[in-house]
Amino acid sequence: MSVLEDQQLTDLEVQECPWAYYAAMHAERAGFYFDERINMFVCADYQLLRQIMRNPQLFSNVNSQNISAMREPPQAVKEIQAKSLRQQNILVSQDPPEHTRVRKMLDGPLRPRAIEALRPQIAEITQQALSQFKARGHFDAVAEYAVPIPVTVIADILGLDRKYAATIKTWSDASVEPLGMMISDARWIECAEIIHDFQQFVIRELEARSTTPQDDLLTHLVQARDDTGTAFSMAEMLGITQQLLVAGNETTTNGIAAGLQLLAENPQEQQRLRDHPERLLAFVNEVLRLESPVQGLFRVVRKDTELAGQHIPKGSRIMLRYAAANRDPQKYDAPDTLDIFRSNSGTQVGFGAGIHHCIGANLAREEMYQAFSCLLKNCSSLRLKEGVALQHHPSMVLRGLRELPLEFEIAS
Repeated sequence: MSVLEDQQLTDLEVQECPWAYYAAMHAERAGFYFDERINMFVCADYQLLRQIMRNPQLFSNVNSQNISAMREPPQAVKEIQAKSLRQQNILVSQDPPEHTRVRKMLDGPLRPRAIEALRPQIAEITQQALSQFKARGHFDAVAEYAVPIPVTVIADILGLDRKYAATIKTWSDASVEPLGMMISDARWIECAEIIHDFQQFVIRELEARSTTPQDDLLTHLVQARDDTGTAFSMAEMLGITQQLLVAGNETTTNGIAAGLQLLAENPQEQQRLRDHPERLLAFVNEVLRLESPVQGLFRVVRKDTELAGQHIPKGSRIMLRYAAANRDPQKYDAPDTLDIFRSNSGTQVGFGAGIHHCIGANLAREEMYQAFSCLLKNCSSLRLKEGVALQHHPSMVLRGLRELPLEFEIAS
């Protein structure tokens, strides 16, 4: 029996270590096939995936990430959502021209120049995180480093007091867990309640910015106008804020932790990075390629079409498996190997591509870069604590470690 017949993407063992499954996608199904068990097409082929992402007229984002369209929510979730402000399609779940309008209104604060201005602040935050465990010689790289850096940065950008960092993490988790398709009904209800509380909090903050503007992203949302002079609606501002929490926090946390795991497991590459610090950005791209914190997202087919010689009916859902495309042997030599000198690591699709290239990609890269740079400069021989079996959170969408116990010596 083949790997794809014997296992499936929803298997916990596959989600924990999906690399053999992804290799089978390429070898057995040419990177594109219909999976009856999850009732959708799956795309792992690099070139085909980019083709799909660049054609929103045919492969739509509208309602594509709506978990309720893939699984009936519990009645309690419906009741909580009924008392909440209805979540609108925005950014990752929207197509042009509306997507173009929103991206243009958001462009300024997330441009490379704006992120470059944040570099000293991000570097300071990484140093503060390091100071909490530097004298110890060991730490949980998830809870003590990969989590606090992004949540502190996004709190500062939004204009929220850093005392809300833990709350921001709770909001972020609740926003993305249902989409992972592995959630229990009880947890789904809990997430719905958390999102309702998030909405009430952010509504108050946005209303305060309308009377007392500040130099922050929430104020930018309140003051932004499109070409017709129209402002964002409250529902749009909530949706944008919620997506930025996930893009600026959840995926970055997972990326930092994954990178530190790769460094600990590859001491030779760790030393090469110390010898060649100019390759650190290439390492960030290799982390995004090899681990892909966002494993995949979805598209909805707008009309009957054909792909890879297969008929795709209108209304079909396609899972774009970024993580598998990032290990496509037709695109990358030795695709399962970490190589900081890989010439095409920057072509990875961990942040998507085309008009839906992640709006927070520049911020995420900068945070990952600063996090890795800080530890490589201050700590020698980063290594995994012996006897620990690493585990990831179950999800069809994200890949994130539960914990990452590391040991080190202070660099001389």
